[in-house]
Amino acid sequence: MELSLVSAKASPRAAAAAVSSSPLLPSATRSRPRGRRFRCVAAASKGEEVFGGRKELTGVQPLVEALPPAGRAVLELAVVAAAAAGGYTLGTRYGGTRTTAVAGAAVLGAATLAGAATVNSVVPEVAAVGLHNYVAGSDDPTALEASEVAAIASKYGVSTQDAAFKSELCDLYASFVYSVLPPGHEDLKGTEVEAIKKFKKALGLDDVDAANMHLAIGRRLYRERLDAFQKLIFVSNLVFGDASDFILPWKHLFGITDYQIDIAMRENAKSLYALELKSIGRGLDIGTLIEVRRVQLAYKLFDEVAADMFKEHAKKLVQENISSALSILKSNTSAGNIPTEVINEVNSILAFNRLLTVLSKFPQGERFARGLGPISLAGDFDHDMMVGDLKILYAAYTTEVLSDGRLDDEKLGPLNELRNIFGLGKREAEAIIEGVMSDVKSQVPA
Repeated sequence: MELSLVSAKASPRAAAAAVSSSPLLPSATRSRPRGRRFRCVAAASKGEEVFGGRKELTGVQPLVEALPPAGRAVLELAVVAAAAAGGYTLGTRYGGTRTTAVAGAAVLGAATLAGAATVNSVVPEVAAVGLHNYVAGSDDPTALEASEVAAIASKYGVSTQDAAFKSELCDLYASFVYSVLPPGHEDLKGTEVEAIKKFKKALGLDDVDAANMHLAIGRRLYRERLDAFQKLIFVSNLVFGDASDFILPWKHLFGITDYQIDIAMRENAKSLYALELKSIGRGLDIGTLIEVRRVQLAYKLFDEVAADMFKEHAKKLVQENISSALSILKSNTSAGNIPTEVINEVNSILAFNRLLTVLSKFPQGERFARGLGPISLAGDFDHDMMVGDLKILYAAYTTEVLSDGRLDDEKLGPLNELRNIFGLGKREAEAIIEGVMSDVKSQVPA
């Protein structure tokens, strides 16, 4: 894949600065003293491999963890009431008046209330640790459901929008997205987009918060792995769809061009579409053709590119038949006899070509994969090198068809069709047919 991101206008340092100062990023994220850590592992890995090990509670956090929301409220009231009573007693003892007693109660009560509020303020942090440990402890993070995240928030009596809890959601999402991207020069597998969408939905992140994490990942990949940065652009744009134009400002933040983005989208789409085409054989199952079309649209691959790729795939299937037939033919030591396997291979080519032709004219053909239609090897860069072998195979098939010495329209039809598939000239084919007819007639007893 060729994407000359190194020629982009913005340097990696400038890109990093642009991301960190982006108005899309929440201030809490921009001001964090350390960057997010990402682990590049397979998406199907266990939680700790993706999100890191368990986090430990510190300070008053273990106490908060041990109490349910109702218990914390009761404890706070009890502590404040006890402190107020103690303050009233002290005020009475040392002040001697009801006024000083009430003042003492107010002072100690307010101080204890402030302490209780401080304790309560760490609840979202404790909930965030609980969320992290739950997800990191999962054998399969991709199985996470929104109800599980909601249950954790409910357990601690916090909102998923609390800053500490939301920050953990973002960290988990960023780690997951980074882990899904294949390492090194490996290609995408085609499962990444749906896996990310599902995990994003389970966490309950909105598009803007999630997009910020994609940009943060981009900042790192832009500096370290340009090939992965291209994959990130492709996957991210598919995750957010049309909204990506607004919430993923690749050009503005990284100084790349529309052309570079188009290359990243096209080349990754082609790689995945090539994988999908492998599901198409000579049988041409209609359901598969419809699914391949759906995948093409999902990858945003242009029809022209998809059609060219399908045609190349069909040619490769035909070339497999040709190679097999020639191998059998050249190893045959029986003079004058054409092996049945050779004829079967050629008949398979003709049947495949006819099916492609029929389906290209199907009334609902717009639902099918692009590129259906008759095959021709003419014009291929290696056709001139193959033409000698193609003539040999054409002559062998012609010999079988005309073995009775009769040439009529019924026999001429498949011979013309095979000529077009092989990319032979009309005169070349006619010369072969005349030669075969001459040989057949010379073998007929006078």
